[in-house]
Amino acid sequence: MIKKLVITGATIAFLATSALPALAVGPSAEASCVGHEAAAISPPGSSEEFPDGMPGLKAFVDTIPVPPGAVYSFIASLHEGSHEACDEALEE
Repeated sequence: MIKKLVITGATIAFLATSALPALAVGPSAEASCVGHEAAAISPPGSSEEFPDGMPGLKAFVDTIPVPPGAVYSFIASLHEGSHEACDEALEE
């Protein structure tokens, strides 16, 4: 019984600590600008740019007089390497 508890506890501890680095890593330089933007504004409340997070970005995109799919497709086609570079490319 004790051996089972020790093994279960060790397994839970291993899984929890092995998942932490994956959660702390942002998108790679090869990610599209959609990935960089999503990472930069998530979770809600962590960004001044879109305080509501992804729902705020979606609400903004919905105000653009172009089909939302075209907007997301265009942003996803950009691979600028960082959130800041993506913002610069989208400001042009």
